[in-house]
Formats: sequence, structure tokens, C-alpha cells
Amino acid sequence: MTDKTPTMASNIVDVVLQPMGRTPGVLEPPLAKYKPQIVVLITSHQEYADVTIQHIEHTWRRHIGRLPHVIVKIVKTPWTSDAVDRYMTAFDEAVAEVEELDMTQNATIQWHVGTAGGTNLMAIGSALSAFTHRFPVYGSLDQAHNPTLQTDELAIGIDLFMNLGPGFKALQKPRTMRIMRFIRSNGPVGSSDIIKFIEGTKQNESAGRKPLVDACLIVKDEAGMWVPTNLGRALMAMMAFEEE
Repeated sequence: MTDKTPTMASNIVDVVLQPMGRTPGVLEPPLAKYKPQIVVLITSHQEYADVTIQHIEHTWRRHIGRLPHVIVKIVKTPWTSDAVDRYMTAFDEAVAEVEELDMTQNATIQWHVGTAGGTNLMAIGSALSAFTHRFPVYGSLDQAHNPTLQTDELAIGIDLFMNLGPGFKALQKPRTMRIMRFIRSNGPVGSSDIIKFIEGTKQNESAGRKPLVDACLIVKDEAGMWVPTNLGRALMAMMAFEEE
């Protein structure tokens, strides 16, 4: 009997999660770049989604092969004080719905989260949701201000979010996490300070620090000392960091 599991597991499903307001054009760049099988539209009005779907089926059809499965989530009045929270709830619901679809079973899901579109609070909710789920984030540039770029080039990955996964993975290593805590509490610090702190060798210090550098959680300042990056500080705060 032939085991087909490896073949099924190799399937890749690209999913675009896009906040959407009155301007559907923000979806065209990621549609052209990622060619998603699934599109999630999070919007305040069904009519905004309907217009966008018409563009997918007609105007932008040239960017894709098969028409994507479209999920619409409505977040009403996305300008009130609880809009971000409600947006994040809708985002979570959409993720769960995607993961339950037949096409995503035994497949590798590649998530792409947009931040351009809708209200500012929707953009904040989208970014926070991506951060929580550790999903990559993109921004959509305006073609009018970038006439030399192709449509797919207008969707740009945001580096900070691209390093979320590697950052979390690096901090799962006890020695690396301990070094990160030390740098976060005492930085700027030198390698000799880290060696003294961990009571180890230069090799121990290098092995424990390298994952932090590779994941862009720490960098050297102008004096050549180690300091946490914005991503490093954000991840430590998110992981309920406590100073030693």
C-alpha cells in the first residue's frame, strides 16, 4: 500500500488576510505576489467586500490561476475604542475557519497579513493579530507613487514581523533566553560581561548569543556593545519577561 501522506503534506496553501475599506486596490499587490488560494477580507461593510470580490473575479483575474476561496468577516464601526479588540476577535475566527477548510488539511499554510486598508484601528488590529499568531506581515505601496514597480512588487514584507518565528524559536533555548534577559536588563554589554554572567567560556557565550543575532533580537551599538533591538524588546515583553 502506497503512503500518500508525504505528497499531501507537501501541499502549500497561501492565505492573505486583508483589512478592507473603501479602497479595494490595496489587495491587488498581495494577490499578484502571493497568488493565494484563500483570501480573508475583514471589513466594516459587506458592500466593500462585494466590490473587492468583483475585482478578484474580473479586473485582477490575470494575477491568479484558479479563483481563491474568499472569507468575509464584518467588523462594524471600526473607529470606536473597542474596535481593535473586535478586529482581533474576527481575525482569530478567520484563522480557525481557514484551518478547518478541506483544502488546508494536511497542507502547509503560508499566511500573509496586510496592514494597509480600512481604518487606522483596523491596521493596528491586523498588526497585533499577526504578532500574536507570529504571521508574516506585508504593506501595500501606492502604484501612483511607485510607477516603475510591477504590481507584485508593491507588496513589501515587513522585516520585523518576518523575524517573529525565528525570534520565538531562539528564545526557547534556556541559555539563549538567559543571555537575552541579561542584555535586556543591563545593555549595552560586551561579550566579556556575558561570559562573566553565565560563568562560562567564550565558546559558551558565542553559542548562546548567536541565535539572538541571527534572529535580529540583538545588535551591536556604535561602541560595539550588545543591545536589544525593537523586536527583541517586543518579544521579551510579550513573553512576560521578568528581570533577573
